[in-house]
Amino acid sequence: MLSESNNKIFFKLIEESSQEEMIWMCGYISGLLFYKKKDSKEIKKEEKKITLVYGTETGNAKNLAFDIYEKAKKEKIPIKLISLDQYCLKNLEKEDYFFIVMSTHGEGKPPSSAKSFFDFIHHNKNLFLKNLKYSVLALGDKSYTYFCKAGEDVDKRLYDIGAIRIIPLYKCDVDYENQSNKWGNEILNFFKKKKNEIYTKKKNQKICGKILKNIILNNQEKSSNKEIHHIEIFVSNKIEYSPGDSIGIFPENPSRERDHIIEYVKKNRKKEFEEYKYEEKNKIFYLLKKKFNILFLSENFLKKYSFLSEKKNISLKKKWKLIDLLIKFPMKNEFSLKDLIKIIEPIKPRLYSISSSPKAHKNVIHITVSRHRFQLNGKTVYGHCSDFLSKLKIGDELYFFIYKNEIFKLPDFDKNIILIGPGTGIAPFRSFLYEREAIKATGKNWLFFGDQHFDTDFLYKKEIINWKKKGILYRIILSFSRDQERKIYVQDKIWINRIEFFSWIKNGAYVYICGNKTPMSVDVEKMISRVIEEVGKCNSTFFLKKMKQEGRYLKDVY
Repeated sequence: MLSESNNKIFFKLIEESSQEEMIWMCGYISGLLFYKKKDSKEIKKEEKKITLVYGTETGNAKNLAFDIYEKAKKEKIPIKLISLDQYCLKNLEKEDYFFIVMSTHGEGKPPSSAKSFFDFIHHNKNLFLKNLKYSVLALGDKSYTYFCKAGEDVDKRLYDIGAIRIIPLYKCDVDYENQSNKWGNEILNFFKKKKNEIYTKKKNQKICGKILKNIILNNQEKSSNKEIHHIEIFVSNKIEYSPGDSIGIFPENPSRERDHIIEYVKKNRKKEFEEYKYEEKNKIFYLLKKKFNILFLSENFLKKYSFLSEKKNISLKKKWKLIDLLIKFPMKNEFSLKDLIKIIEPIKPRLYSISSSPKAHKNVIHITVSRHRFQLNGKTVYGHCSDFLSKLKIGDELYFFIYKNEIFKLPDFDKNIILIGPGTGIAPFRSFLYEREAIKATGKNWLFFGDQHFDTDFLYKKEIINWKKKGILYRIILSFSRDQERKIYVQDKIWINRIEFFSWIKNGAYVYICGNKTPMSVDVEKMISRVIEEVGKCNSTFFLKKMKQEGRYLKDVY
């Protein structure tokens, strides 16, 4: 039905139009409806149904589900929330993603609100959910015999009837906050990853850049224990990224490792190797160099390879290179190179925080790379990607993609920020500071930076001192752990500056932490909690939870 005003317009238009004009209007409207219908079908086809349900007796499951729902909506994840007593059971086969918060009642029974659902999945013999992806959060009380049994039963039954468990079962005692938060975060991270994958598929054309600069930031003359590279990559076209994003790099295998494998195959499987056409030989050279993971083989690959090998006692604890594996555990003659190629895993990309700003560095991306060195089987070896990057020379080509980080972002230009980034954790903060300088942000910037030695490991020293002189940095707090007898870390400096630190976060400052997950980020968070408790006289759990909900406490740790 048309509104009164539109009704008058419509009939007036009909009265004043010729027959040809009315035919044209009919055709136009028909076409418009057709394409709208088609577009809506395509949109529906692309969208996946995400449903969060809860079965509750006392209200805990409902409250937890609602908290997760609110967080998901903030992240723009299109999730639907519903109680199991109101859920339409016939829709279960149409679901794509299904998340369940389930409490246990009495002797391991589901709550009354979930009984119909529980019976439906257990007694419906024709139910097969091959397209359903799910996870269960089970609530219970360890003092009872049947701890979390209802949730366990639902998890097992869904798995048995074909559903795919994408997040393991989480079981919570009466003190459920920690576990339930972890489960909720796993859901959010799963869809953030999916979102980034979709973004990568849409925009992730591999970008080809050329190396402009590759320098070591540590003072090598004074024998630094570290080798951290500042690498600048030139790209001829405009690059779309923002501070906080990373680049993804697929490292190449060292030529010597590839050549060792080729020589081994030529010597031990000469006939098979000679049977390959020239193009296929060429292809093997390419795959072993750029596509196949031939270093630090996974446990999953080792298990598969053991079926091809003459010997079965491959140590899964040891880190193997493919050439060492082939020599010590040769393949049975009945298996071919093609059988080996089928199980070889691809090289996985490594992510590096971008340390440049799109506003300050046109057509150039900077990254900060620590050449990772460690002992393996009695030998000094280097990290696959960091070693590859450390050897790049000026003019070398490098292919990469932009990995968007939708969370680790700068706030409004007038907000105060605290940046805690020891070691290579400084990388995104260098990007932040260049960006804030370029946009003339009025918010204050407070940096905590640390490493081993002032003389050798003060990364980007000139730039940081210059930012302080120009007023871009309101405060710099430095901590070099090995410059005195007792090791002093950034968290110790937070405690020394605890009064001002708490004043900042109480008054709305944003806290960013970047660097090693353990022990650094754990120790820093413990110290921040201590500051909140002892200086602010507040409950640190609630205080930090509120900061996280407001998007004022952000971590990018690895």
